Amino acid sequence: MISRAGVRWKIEEDNREGKQLVGLGGYQVRTWTAWHRHVTCAVLALAFLVVQRAHHPDPAPPTEDPGEAGAEGKAEAVTPAPQTR
Repeated sequence: MISRAGVRWKIEEDNREGKQLVGLGGYQVRTWTAWHRHVTCAVLALAFLVVQRAHHPDPAPPTEDPGEAGAEGKAEAVTPAPQTR
């Protein structure tokens, strides 16, 4: 039962991503043929994006070194040097 709930959650995430990224929910068509073409193109675009994401994962966020942040843990403000004429 729990595994089915997990699958349902993944399906809901995929549907939301399809609506946001490729316009899967933004169609306004009058015939079945037009709807079928729109959904086919949107699903192909989503599949392309999924493959690209798998081949090019997001880089890991840079980790902050505690020694670089200063003694209090805050970065020091840099003030510009005065200009001379």
